[in-house]
Amino acid sequence: MKFNRRKTVLFRKTTLAAACMLTLLFSCKQTETLETMKLEELVPLQVGKYITYRLDSLVFTNAGKAEEIHRYRVKHLIERQSTDNQNRPTWIVATYITDSLGVGPWVQNGTYTITPVDKGLEVTENNLRVLRLKLPVKEGFLWKGNSYLPDRPYNPDFPLSIDANMDLWEFKYGTLNASEKIGANTLPDVTTVLHIDSAENVPMKTDTSFASRELSLEKYAKNVGLVYKEFVLWENQPNPRSTGNPPVLSYNPVRIGFGIKMWMIDKN
Repeated sequence: MKFNRRKTVLFRKTTLAAACMLTLLFSCKQTETLETMKLEELVPLQVGKYITYRLDSLVFTNAGKAEEIHRYRVKHLIERQSTDNQNRPTWIVATYITDSLGVGPWVQNGTYTITPVDKGLEVTENNLRVLRLKLPVKEGFLWKGNSYLPDRPYNPDFPLSIDANMDLWEFKYGTLNASEKIGANTLPDVTTVLHIDSAENVPMKTDTSFASRELSLEKYAKNVGLVYKEFVLWENQPNPRSTGNPPVLSYNPVRIGFGIKMWMIDKN
């Protein structure tokens, strides 16, 4: 049998072009699938929008020998739109606080900013900038959300050792568009972002050993915003010391750090 070389080459080129076209179409379809959820759906940025939360705050008292939970209500109100020092559109969020029953006056206690960036959403609070969300919103997608943080960002107020590598935390999308009960509300379309979940010697059997707890996660409801947040960062420092002759080992353990848990109770 005699082959026509010209027809064979033409057939191969046609087949290759078809394969490339299929690959391109598949890639485009895959990209569209990955980016169907927009960040503005998870965090609607509208001046006048507010969310009220119940807030439980973990604090260590009595020079680090005891712990207490302080309870409040806080309101986050998108106060106005502005521009940041890079001339990017940004939204100013004012925070207000009152007692846990909401019977006292609302007192403003701070502000933070939300700035949309290329395929991401930055939040800057207390001069700490975090990339809270990033595209694509896909289960298991990872990014370094704390990459802008300085070394040991909570020192010297909290002389921790475990915050030395916070810039290496890997943020990850967990469940997407799940129905969840947040406080007294059952919400559809809730997306979870896990930042870290790590513990050493917890629960503590003795305070004469080092122990630590790192937990950070957030939940966003579609077309609502942040509906749940938990952030725990503390360590037990045993502080061993040797005194006397012959030397006797003793300890002066203290717990250093803080924690918050907040969940939505109201919105407009």
